[in-house]
Amino acid sequence: MNMYEHLKGKRLLALDIGKKRIGIAVCDMLHITTTPLLTLENTQAALQEIIAIAKNEQVGAIIIGIPSESTGQQNAIIKEITKYQRSLMNELTIDIILQDESFSSKRAVESLIASGRTKTHRKDKSMIDKAAAAIILRSFLDEHDV
Repeated sequence: MNMYEHLKGKRLLALDIGKKRIGIAVCDMLHITTTPLLTLENTQAALQEIIAIAKNEQVGAIIIGIPSESTGQQNAIIKEITKYQRSLMNELTIDIILQDESFSSKRAVESLIASGRTKTHRKDKSMIDKAAAAIILRSFLDEHDV
């Protein structure tokens, strides 16, 4: 049995947490479309905003991208991500799931290029962050057949 079977028919939220920004994406209840939602500045207030978004969007789980390799530079962001995971688990009664996000930002830029976005548009980091969150969400859905 699929360990995420209970998520079928539920909207999901994905986070791409970076040092400066957090990209957020959602999917529909049928898990057909993943939509970049918004990008938040990674500040103290971001956690409460994410909790509010999760409640407003009535999501069944939050998927958080996490780098698979832990190089020295990534250790700090991995600590930040696991801190977010713990905080969200304390505040919400839904699953908070970590998903390998390897190369999601690179793939986000590639998808923006493929969609014909202008170079100025592709350099907009907030656009990349929320597109990366959508890619993390899509890879979770595809990998777990949810």
